[in-house]
Amino acid sequence: MAQSRIILKPVIDLKKTGEKIKSLRKINGFSVQEVKDIFGFDYPQAVYAWEQGRNVPTIDNLLVLSRLFKVPVEEIVAYTLVSMSCCCSEHAASCMNRDAETCEKCRFSKSA
Repeated sequence: MAQSRIILKPVIDLKKTGEKIKSLRKINGFSVQEVKDIFGFDYPQAVYAWEQGRNVPTIDNLLVLSRLFKVPVEEIVAYTLVSMSCCCSEHAASCMNRDAETCEKCRFSKSA
């Protein structure tokens, strides 16, 4: 019988991440138009979507923002750690990527 263990799963806070992107953009003196041009976007909607917390930049775009703002990616992305319990260590990683509240194999679920 497998022993239950606690896993801390990071969950991105889109709104706070957007606020950080907007703040860092302003601190570094960039306009939305300039950021749009740096990324080669046709329209600024992607930048506005990041700043409003509707979308999160892709990993490669986060790396560009990190260089642009001269901060580590960890300073751009806001997240919280959610405790999760899993009694099956053999497939815990795959369970962490599931959207369901529980896994049929191990009853992987959010801790109370």
